[in-house]
Amino acid sequence: MHIAIDLDNTVLDATAAHVTYYNMASGKALTAADIQDFYIYRSYGWNREERDIVYAKHGHDIHWHSAPYPNAADMLQQLSLEHELSIITARPMLFRDVTIDWLNRHKFTYNNISFAENKLEACIAANVDILIDDAPHYAEEFARMRKPIILYDQPYNRAVTSEFVLRAADWAEVNRHIQRLATGSGK
Repeated sequence: MHIAIDLDNTVLDATAAHVTYYNMASGKALTAADIQDFYIYRSYGWNREERDIVYAKHGHDIHWHSAPYPNAADMLQQLSLEHELSIITARPMLFRDVTIDWLNRHKFTYNNISFAENKLEACIAANVDILIDDAPHYAEEFARMRKPIILYDQPYNRAVTSEFVLRAADWAEVNRHIQRLATGSGK
């Protein structure tokens, strides 16, 4: 199978890193547990333009200092033995180098990487069979297209339900879903 994998809040904890730098920029003292919105900047009362200013200043550090989720790198290494793996991230190209350096530093295995805001389009173009992501809007898009998505559980995506949405709380659960899909034993 060809598996597409998101980065932020799927293989790594982006929320904690964003909160650290957003707190520095805002003077607030939020914690990752305070974040209940996919768009973290909304918790700071910022609009998109205000967020873009902070992100341009701190984005490199945010991405470099994000911690990988337990077992994510090992699981991708294992999956790479039987599947094609594509990283598809909505990160801006501005952060391409730090992203690749971070993946190498943490020994993540993948066949190719794409920086695309429209993940559905990128996945269709690359003939992806399944996406692993945390974003509720991507999960809904994939479900409407009747394409399976493994939704990495986050507080902001729990309202998303569909027979095509397979929820995973950790990378062992991600692996179990992939094994079932690969053997054709159900969604």
